[in-house]
Amino acid sequence: MAILNIKDTEHKAKCAFKFDKWADEKYNDEDKKGNKAGGFMNIYNNLLEFETKYLVAFWDCALAYLGKGKPSLSEIEDAIEERIEEDGDTEKLIKEAFNELTDSGFFKMKAKKYWKNLEILKDTGKDDEEKAENLKMYNMIQESRNAMKE
Repeated sequence: MAILNIKDTEHKAKCAFKFDKWADEKYNDEDKKGNKAGGFMNIYNNLLEFETKYLVAFWDCALAYLGKGKPSLSEIEDAIEERIEEDGDTEKLIKEAFNELTDSGFFKMKAKKYWKNLEILKDTGKDDEEKAENLKMYNMIQESRNAMKE
């Protein structure tokens, strides 16, 4: 379970409706083609890539259930920095956040669908060069996924 200590209070991450709504409102970025995949997918993919700044996005959404009592972004950032200093790096924090999303009952089916759809990538492409590139990308993503489980 992902827990973040903010101002001497332990806060548990909650990945449910408010997370999803908040993620779509604040973190549903457009890709280069102008498409939006959704806030959850944006956070999920960036955590998979070990993008540290998305820890703030994760915790901002994971604490949305607290309503008016939700810590500010600044407080979340400070708590994450403290945790990084304690742990020595971001690995454990990122893995906790990623696995919380993957294993949450609310997002579990969405995460399963993501990984099932990714399987298609390894065999697709217009020509041998594109197929090789897609397979390479597939393998890199799978390596990142496996690293999250270590």
